Amino acid sequence: MQSTLYYRDGRSDKVYRAAIEPRDGGYVVNFAYGRRGSTLATGTKTTSPVYFDAARLIYDKLVREKKAKGYILAADIRDQLKFRREEVTA
Repeated sequence: MQSTLYYRDGRSDKVYRAAIEPRDGGYVVNFAYGRRGSTLATGTKTTSPVYFDAARLIYDKLVREKKAKGYILAADIRDQLKFRREEVTA
């Protein structure tokens, strides 16, 4: 499971990626962030593997916090663009 979020404000153009990844019989929540187009800094929210349900709670909280700060999910952007194209062609 992975999400990409974007934030743009004035000269700021950031990307944030969060992912649940399998590791050693459990799951970890990793992230990467930085200026869009540059090398991203990486990190983890889990110091050791956890059950999937625990990883999902951490992941959901992380994505929710980023959205509260103004980040927009890439999937939401695609949906908005598709909707606008459908309006234009209708």
